[in-house]
Amino acid sequence: MTFFESLAKPDWIPPDWAFPAAWFTLWAMQATALVILAGSDRAGRSLALALLAAQFVASIAWQSVVFGPGRLALAAWWLVLVLILVVAATIAALRTETIAGLLIAPTIIWVSVATALGFSLLRLNPGA
Repeated sequence: MTFFESLAKPDWIPPDWAFPAAWFTLWAMQATALVILAGSDRAGRSLALALLAAQFVASIAWQSVVFGPGRLALAAWWLVLVLILVVAATIAALRTETIAGLLIAPTIIWVSVATALGFSLLRLNPGA
């Protein structure tokens, strides 16, 4: 049994299959936004690309943080950072290429759910 499997979880946790399905879909949408932004010559392009890259790196790095004992608080707060970066990337992309921002925006919902889940896991597993 993995560390994550051993944790007490809230009743509203998405099913296991939802995580890879959601991330695959969201990253495909972000990749499309990246292509749109990369081909843009509008002001704000560089900022939007940098924020999109930063939130992607932070999201990937989070996976190494969350799956270990004693890291639930760090993982929950890390998701707050990811959420801030996703919101910033969405706003920057919307200002540069509206369609790119709209492609990134659904990530805000998923990361909000993940953040709420992270803090729920922390509350339900205070010693973990």
